[in-house]
Amino acid sequence: MKKSAAWGLVCSFAAIASLVSGCAAEVARQQTQWQPLSTAPAIIEFRETVTLEPSSGYSRTLNAGSQWREAGRIPQGQVFRPVNGVLTVEGRHVHEAYIVLDGGRVVGFYLPVEQSFAALPPKPVQYQNKGN
Repeated sequence: MKKSAAWGLVCSFAAIASLVSGCAAEVARQQTQWQPLSTAPAIIEFRETVTLEPSSGYSRTLNAGSQWREAGRIPQGQVFRPVNGVLTVEGRHVHEAYIVLDGGRVVGFYLPVEQSFAALPPKPVQYQNKGN
């Protein structure tokens, strides 16, 4: 094989590899059952910054001082949405997301449009109740 043909082959493989690795992973999720609140929503405030690592590889940082309003419940835990702003989770697509807390740990995201749950490795979080 000539040197120029070999380089052409190497460049072709490199181009294909960069295209394949450039595709973002889909956010792994499962359908879940939403339960609306029957009481006034609680508001919590994070005491510390927490970085979450979804399966898609795009991390999300939830800042100390951020406030979250209880929105409902799913079997995986309590669902909280941001008080000011919007939280998104990225993968192949961008999804609006709420956090899911269970036993003082963030255990995943609730994706309201898809009505599904995206699990995370449980991560402890310190927060205080700010009332209703």
